[in-house]
Amino acid sequence: MSGCSRILRIAERGLFDMIFFGDGSGIPNTWEGGIDAAVRRGVAWPRLDMSPWITAMSRVTNHVGFGLTYASTFMHPFYVARLLNSLDHITNGRIAFNVISSQRRSDYENYGYDELIDHGERYDRMEEFIAVCKALWSSVDADAFVWDRLNGLVADPAKIRPINHVGRFFKVKGPLSVVTSPQRHPVLIQAGGSKRGIWAAAGFVDHVFGAGKGIRLMAQQRHDIDAALRERGGTRNRSAPRSRLPTTWRRSSRRPAAAAASCSAIRNADRVTSCRASSICWFPSCSGAVGFAPPIPAAPCAKILAA
Repeated sequence: MSGCSRILRIAERGLFDMIFFGDGSGIPNTWEGGIDAAVRRGVAWPRLDMSPWITAMSRVTNHVGFGLTYASTFMHPFYVARLLNSLDHITNGRIAFNVISSQRRSDYENYGYDELIDHGERYDRMEEFIAVCKALWSSVDADAFVWDRLNGLVADPAKIRPINHVGRFFKVKGPLSVVTSPQRHPVLIQAGGSKRGIWAAAGFVDHVFGAGKGIRLMAQQRHDIDAALRERGGTRNRSAPRSRLPTTWRRSSRRPAAAAASCSAIRNADRVTSCRASSICWFPSCSGAVGFAPPIPAAPCAKILAA
């Protein structure tokens, strides 16, 4: 925890917007038919559930946000909506939700599946999952709670409503049994790069993660997202892709120059893809391996790596 806290403080001093935690619940088992290679080399494991860690890490920061990852294929929307509401309270409005469909067989096997779910069906479930979460977050009005001790009144029943959702994958009565959180709806993130994934992202997300691709492919992703947004009636700035640059933090006399060069390269790529500015730390696990999304000024970037 002390190592994570140090990195968090560095990120906050460097004016990063968000700490992002990728996740997966299974140890990769595709190489040589087992987990031995992944275990030996530390490939995508070990990984903790970061929700309790975010609670602790929010105590040592004041401004940086936290991106938590869960798979809509395995989780239930009521549980996740309630959890994210609680974390939004604890972090004082700094929580984001990265929703994934999961394509790793070892994840599926931990949740009782023998085979991967059809690609399109995974995204159908994701879209319904998010629709239920949004309905639950809106099921309690921001001014519903009055806390009137004199008259013994906690909340106004007229401002708290069931959602009565009955869909293909979920049946949820509602309402959410919580006080409305500071953001009410957390920031939503998604990284689908397929045609179906982009279509889903255009329907509900605030940010799309762009894979670490060449500039031509980054520009193509930007174009595809814009087209999907126009078709679905969304706005360009809402779903701008954030492309990841792998970065290692370590002590070195060359850090400031390297940081400035990295930031310059990112800004150049950003001009091609017309992404809106933001900065995001990427934690595959709490091990110190980090990346960030573009673009941030070279000076703060150098300052972070020099800390």
